[in-house]
Amino acid sequence: MVSIVVPVYNVERYLEECVESARKLKADVEILLIDDGSTDRSGILCDGWAEKDSRIRVIHQKNGGLSAARNTGIQNVRGEYVLFLDADDFLDPVETDRMLARLHPDTDILMGMYNAYYTDRNISEPENSSGFLSLEGEVAAGEILAVATACKDGCYMTAWRFVCRRDFLLEHNLLFLPGIYHEDEEWTSRLFLKADRVTVTHHYFYQYRQARSDSIMAVVKPKHLFDSCMIIERMDGLCFAAAEDKKAYLCGRMGRLYLNNLIHHRSLDGTDRQRSEALLKRWQSACAPHMPGLLGRLTAVCVNLLGIDLTCQILAAARQVKRMAKGA
Repeated sequence: MVSIVVPVYNVERYLEECVESARKLKADVEILLIDDGSTDRSGILCDGWAEKDSRIRVIHQKNGGLSAARNTGIQNVRGEYVLFLDADDFLDPVETDRMLARLHPDTDILMGMYNAYYTDRNISEPENSSGFLSLEGEVAAGEILAVATACKDGCYMTAWRFVCRRDFLLEHNLLFLPGIYHEDEEWTSRLFLKADRVTVTHHYFYQYRQARSDSIMAVVKPKHLFDSCMIIERMDGLCFAAAEDKKAYLCGRMGRLYLNNLIHHRSLDGTDRQRSEALLKRWQSACAPHMPGLLGRLTAVCVNLLGIDLTCQILAAARQVKRMAKGA
């Protein structure tokens, strides 16, 4: 049985589409709704679904964030496998059933693809995953990381694209770090350090909602940047015990996080900006050489020649020009 863990927090607007997509599955599943202290009608809606579908269970808990809710799910599922589903997203039932049929007794991790769903246009577009499409079947974990490292257009390593054996997660203490943003970055890094082989499928099973204005990631806050630096530090620590192929992946992810922090640094004020600049200087030598793409390479040159603050001013000005051009 596969347990679908759905963290729920103030998402009554999207919850029906999410739950109904899971209920349409023909596979042997349970749906575990973790009401993470919702203050809207989400918790009431969860209880209503549990009353009419025996496959649905609900756990109500004090608000602890996405990581805490996922951890509650891992610790309380009844299935052999765990699939994470965010409550503002939904599944393609046909593609999900086909993907879950690929599970076999030796599978620790099963990987699928996703569509980006644009609410305003009511359309779905396949992820830009040409790199991952070069892999199929049982693949060494290092091969997946090599593709993700080389990918110029994304190849996102999100928790919800993987179906994981619950015992594998518990054996390696693969719980999520509570109270942080970018929790998937931190978690998938540890997941793949422990993984030997992954079963890769090309089923576009997950429907990832875009353009949600009230998403926790819609606005960049100081905590986003500081949590990124904390994850960089944790990844740097993981590098010491990592094989070379996995170490290259970790360095690449550190570079991406670092570039993102440079881009958003000038949105901070006062002591937050001072703290951010100190952290950027601290991790410059470890991260700047691994920033991705042409922008990353140019930014690395600017950082070395002009310093952190002036480089961030240039990046902020470039972002403003880009916004103005879009609005024109």
